[in-house]
Amino acid sequence: MNRLLLLLPVLIFMASGCASTETVKEAQGQGLSRAYQATYESVFQATLDAATARKLELVESDRSSGRIVFSHSVSLWSWGERIAVFVRSTGPATTVVEVVSKPVLSPLNFPPDWQHILLDQIEAELQTKK
Repeated sequence: MNRLLLLLPVLIFMASGCASTETVKEAQGQGLSRAYQATYESVFQATLDAATARKLELVESDRSSGRIVFSHSVSLWSWGERIAVFVRSTGPATTVVEVVSKPVLSPLNFPPDWQHILLDQIEAELQTKK
């Protein structure tokens, strides 16, 4: 019983920093954004291609709302991440992409900078399609 009482605060601390698919979807407006001189459809597809190139797992994709959620599994430096990407058209040939990344488990987590990694990879994907 004493061990359980000692373990309880640790579990609460660990659970308080957890990111779920829902929490990362609710974080729109808290990420890093970049505008691309390309149509919505081409940027949306480039985002999916960028994630594939970076070996991210597709959790959900909603083309009509412009929301995509990916996950990255446990690695040497991280317990995993949930990554939400929000794509929106701001003109006939201009599209803005926002990337929000949250660790699955905050303590002792040193995830890659998915915001910059994905935004750069999207740009690379768009360049190869020109």
